[in-house]
Amino acid sequence: MRVFAKGHRNRRGRSAACLLLAGLVCLLVGGAERAAAQDVEELLTQVGEDYAVAYSSPFLYSFGPNANSNMYSTAHIPWTRIVFGIGVKGMTTQLNETDQTFSKVIENVDLGAYDPALAGQFGDVFMSGPTIFGSTSTNGRVQGFYNGVEVFNAETIPGLVDSRWSPLVAPEAYVGGVFGLKATVRYLPEIDTGSYGKTKYFGYGLQWNVNGILKNLPVDIMAGFFTQELDVGTIYQSEASTYFAAVSKSFTMLTVYGGLAAEDSKMDVAYEFIHPSDPTLNSDVNFSIDGIQTSRFTLGVTLDFLAKLNVEAGFGNKLTSYSAGLMFGL
Repeated sequence: MRVFAKGHRNRRGRSAACLLLAGLVCLLVGGAERAAAQDVEELLTQVGEDYAVAYSSPFLYSFGPNANSNMYSTAHIPWTRIVFGIGVKGMTTQLNETDQTFSKVIENVDLGAYDPALAGQFGDVFMSGPTIFGSTSTNGRVQGFYNGVEVFNAETIPGLVDSRWSPLVAPEAYVGGVFGLKATVRYLPEIDTGSYGKTKYFGYGLQWNVNGILKNLPVDIMAGFFTQELDVGTIYQSEASTYFAAVSKSFTMLTVYGGLAAEDSKMDVAYEFIHPSDPTLNSDVNFSIDGIQTSRFTLGVTLDFLAKLNVEAGFGNKLTSYSAGLMFGL
């Protein structure tokens, strides 16, 4: 028996919670992930929204910490000399071990939404199994209980990648040097990814160095913000923003930096549920998933020799992220 979550039996609805983000990641990081995204679609066509949200939430939660990583590689910004650069930033977030499995109970629901033979009987549904980052050799399970008695039991899907790491890559450019200001942009043009729809990625931010006013300080001090948005198709939107302050100390070719940040992220999914046999049961579905990370402490180092290469660690209140950047310019 195949079991579906209430109100979500069609292909688009079943896969939305995770497929779209997988499509974005495969677009940014390349070939192997493209094949993985196809596997996500094949897996999620077998389950409904309730299961898909629990299955994919760790992947969705990692978007914010990744997107808000590597916002700067120094706190130094000139006040009277133009600087500019272009390059790429790569980020990866380490998930918690508990993010590799999930369990979820849905109480007092019409079991007919999962098994038509049980229509009109209200009971509890228990879902459990690996998440997208869980075991690839273990299937999940959906069980239904009526008056405490199990009335259905079905296997669902395994994990996609048995890993605790979630990556992201972003092109970046900056220009600055007037009154201690620097503007930064992350951008990918609209790209048609076929079954995933048109994907757009855009982010911008501004930084300000205070050393032009507070002179003779032993370190550089900077404050800034960054906001970005990722859209996939017409049904998925994600946003991430961060406000940060940083200090750095420069040596001959080496800069050591650190900072504090407040951040948030959000993902919205909206689509139309098309019932496979009864059009009167079609419905619009909308749900949002908020990021779990709200702050971080960053430590990093930048090597400036022909190009600027930086590596950093971001210790968040929920997750830890690591990133590196390679920028060419002044």
